[in-house]
Amino acid sequence: MRTHRHGTDRDGTYGPGADRTRPGGAATPPLLALQRSAGNAAVSRLVADARSEDVVQRSPESSRPPSRTSQKSGDSQETESSQESAHSMTAVDRRKIKFAQDKAELLQRVGRIEVLKNVPGFMSGLDAFLDNIEADMTAGRPTDVDGAAIDRIIEGFHDPRVQGHRVQYAWFVRQQGKEGFQGALDRVAAGSTEHGHLWSKMNSAIPTEDASVGHGVVLEASVQGRIFDGLLFGLPTWSASDALAALWKRLSTTYVQALTGTVTAHALDGTVGSSVLSTLEWPELRTSIAEGRVDGLAFVVYRSREDPSGGPVILEPVETFQVRTQQEFEGLPEAPSDQAWRDRQRGIDQEQRAALADIHSREDEIRALDEFVSDLFRRHGRDLRFRDTRTPPNTRSQSARESPRSGSPGAA
Repeated sequence: MRTHRHGTDRDGTYGPGADRTRPGGAATPPLLALQRSAGNAAVSRLVADARSEDVVQRSPESSRPPSRTSQKSGDSQETESSQESAHSMTAVDRRKIKFAQDKAELLQRVGRIEVLKNVPGFMSGLDAFLDNIEADMTAGRPTDVDGAAIDRIIEGFHDPRVQGHRVQYAWFVRQQGKEGFQGALDRVAAGSTEHGHLWSKMNSAIPTEDASVGHGVVLEASVQGRIFDGLLFGLPTWSASDALAALWKRLSTTYVQALTGTVTAHALDGTVGSSVLSTLEWPELRTSIAEGRVDGLAFVVYRSREDPSGGPVILEPVETFQVRTQQEFEGLPEAPSDQAWRDRQRGIDQEQRAALADIHSREDEIRALDEFVSDLFRRHGRDLRFRDTRTPPNTRSQSARESPRSGSPGAA
């Protein structure tokens, strides 16, 4: 928004009562009044006499765009100022900023699930949980866990109007305002949990893509997982806070407990003894298999290979194992444990997180298109007509990130 200095009108002249004094001289006559009383010549003489003194222009800002040199100079000064500010920030300052950013993102994600704010206890539980995390972040160490706050969060996610451990976040956001949504939610929740996905050491991009295409569900893309996924609130890792670790344990456990049918696990090179899949999710799944709620686990092993064109590492499924017992799980291939493999795994994890961000971006585009078309039909109803038109080819396929693995759903 353009602003004007106090005491001036929009044309740069001074209004009644304003007393603008030139340095070392008497008050300067208002230009408009001088022009009316003495003509343009008097105005010209006044401006000429001012020489290097402050000249009142008709616009408080020049209408001529700044030169490239002045723009670069200004940009350089702003960059230097930003760098100085960054250097002057302490680690505590950076953690506080990140906490505020992630908190805002969290609340934005929650806000897209319209019913959540009306679920009794959910928002108060969320506020108390954030206070718990902020205490951990400020102290630089874990503090006592507010278990009651986590209980209220989980209860809110599992409300029959949400079923956040059973359906995909993107689907819920797109469908929630449509007629008959509750019935659709019950049907989709039952169908999605028959096609649940887990993963280990390769991030959730491929499982999320498979779940979206196959109408299944994966924790990080479910309502309860997507809302918290990727948010560390200024902490170095999710395990740096006992409260954050406790929340994710509950999210994982309740997600697995809701699964039915056949569950698919996607793992880089094999099992890792210390992984969440091995220590938390498989024991829950083993119980569900024994009780007849789950038929079994399809364990898919992926291998990585370099992209010949220099892009992200390609992940390819090479073998699938059917698992129902602890003995069969222990007989699965094991991933290497040397430092070279761990370094490579971290790089793959980062690339897959970038691929996941692209998947979420596409989901946002689909949601926006869905809202636009729905609004058209609401406003025009039966009168809405479409006509054929010629448009340039879609160039998105040339610029968008490729599917996270070759041969996966959606790959060219």
